Amino acid sequence: MKKRQLLTAKNKSMRLGRCKAMLSRFTNGRHKQILFSDEKLFTVQQALNKQYHMILATDNSTLPESTFQVSRTQKPASVMVWAGVTATGRTHLIFIPQGVKINQSVYRESILGNVLKPWVQSHFGNDLWVFQQDSAPAHNAKATQM
Repeated sequence: MKKRQLLTAKNKSMRLGRCKAMLSRFTNGRHKQILFSDEKLFTVQQALNKQYHMILATDNSTLPESTFQVSRTQKPASVMVWAGVTATGRTHLIFIPQGVKINQSVYRESILGNVLKPWVQSHFGNDLWVFQQDSAPAHNAKATQM
């Protein structure tokens, strides 16, 4: 069994319509001019899958107790990484300092202004391009959309 998103007939119809609209907008190789971007929080913590984590031993009394334990912390160390990618290249990876929340001003200044704008100018030059981002609050802010 696999987990997956439940799609109703209405959802499927809406997705099909959006896909057809995108295909008609990006014909003749224009898809190569779409720049996708996102950020991801990576946590540094040992993962445990009880289904596949097994120990083969004839007598487990001789094994140290730590063999059977996986430690975890309430707030594990983590790193936030932002990147942009297109069919013809990718931006540099941007590592956001720990504790910095990506709000609209940080997003506009540190990422869009300092990283994305210079990269786009050198990569696309005067060619048209499309910037695709998700609907995170920092991305949807009115000041960001201008």
